Amino acid sequence: MSDLAGHVAIVTGGGRGLGRAIAERLAAMGAAVVIASRNAPELDEVAKAIKRAKGRALAQTADIADERQVQELVLATERWVGPATILVNNAGMVDPMVPLARSNAALWLRSVAINVGGTYLATRAVLPGMLDRGYGRIVTISSGAATRPSAGWTAYSAGKSAVVMMMRSLALEVEGSGVTACCFNPGYMDTEMQERIRRTSTSDFPRSDEYRAAHREGKLNDPKEPARTVAYLVLPSTERNGAVLEQSDETLRREAEAAVPA
Repeated sequence: MSDLAGHVAIVTGGGRGLGRAIAERLAAMGAAVVIASRNAPELDEVAKAIKRAKGRALAQTADIADERQVQELVLATERWVGPATILVNNAGMVDPMVPLARSNAALWLRSVAINVGGTYLATRAVLPGMLDRGYGRIVTISSGAATRPSAGWTAYSAGKSAVVMMMRSLALEVEGSGVTACCFNPGYMDTEMQERIRRTSTSDFPRSDEYRAAHREGKLNDPKEPARTVAYLVLPSTERNGAVLEQSDETLRREAEAAVPA
């Protein structure tokens, strides 16, 4: 497949889980992929796996909440292969999972810095170039937590709600420019993040029982499935500006399957 030949994608949080699946999928479709996270060994493994599959990948260690490091990420991308035409804001943090009254202020604010600040910084860094060139695809990973309140999840819920409105507002700013911005909720997935949620006590996060039940009942999706949908959303032919989308949407899944063969 070469639907994305000539394109350059930055995938934040690309060292594991959904981020890795997205990076591998985009590379398989011909994009040059820059994967970013704070974990260098994980990034190196993903980059090596992509290269073994004859794809193009660059591992770039970066704290997405640090403006200087995000700027270095974008510059490294440009030096390596050229300016980004695709940005997938995937980096995220589920902690703290604890009632607000018992929360650690530094950890709570760190969550917002990553989930909201990191999305802003990465988008802000690539957006002027995309607008100048008249093309770009920005997909931000959301969550059901953006609309469903959950005790013990004040930081994560606030962060995911914020990025949805950030992208919807950005979509109004870029309408007609050739750049699109949308949000995508991948749903339940079999990832390390899900394992972290399942390890949390119900006294801290009452919904952890729900996540444990989903795991027992085999309701967790392989991250490769929502990664396929993300790949569909970043195609030049796909224009979902301002959309807030979910993997549970059967119509969306059918469109992705038709456009991005397995």
